[in-house]
Amino acid sequence: MKSDRRRVEQILLNLLSNAVKFTEQGFVRMKCEIQNEKIVISVADSGIGIKPEDIGVLFNPFRQIESGTTRKYDGTGLGLSICRKLARLLGGEVRVESVWGQGSTFSLMLPQEGEVEKEQHLPKQEREK
Repeated sequence: MKSDRRRVEQILLNLLSNAVKFTEQGFVRMKCEIQNEKIVISVADSGIGIKPEDIGVLFNPFRQIESGTTRKYDGTGLGLSICRKLARLLGGEVRVESVWGQGSTFSLMLPQEGEVEKEQHLPKQEREK
């Protein structure tokens, strides 16, 4: 895989820390595989999950799901937005599948081969997270 190691690490660290944060008991698993010439790294958990109506706002900057269950967790609402932007800079994407009350799986999909974008940068406010 040809990519920007720091950006990939930042994405995975955020996905793993979210999984741990929202999983009080059960499991957090990370898996890597190749699908359709893409490297897919998935982080799955048995945590609280996400309601279907909330999935659409997960990747919006400064947005957090508003519910009594999730509001007890700290955060700025920038982590997943930054993950998605970094993944796109790397020529990939981040996807989510979730069942409320049963857990979530976030998947980072990156090309096996490709040019790393060196000239694009995140805005300063998002780099400082």
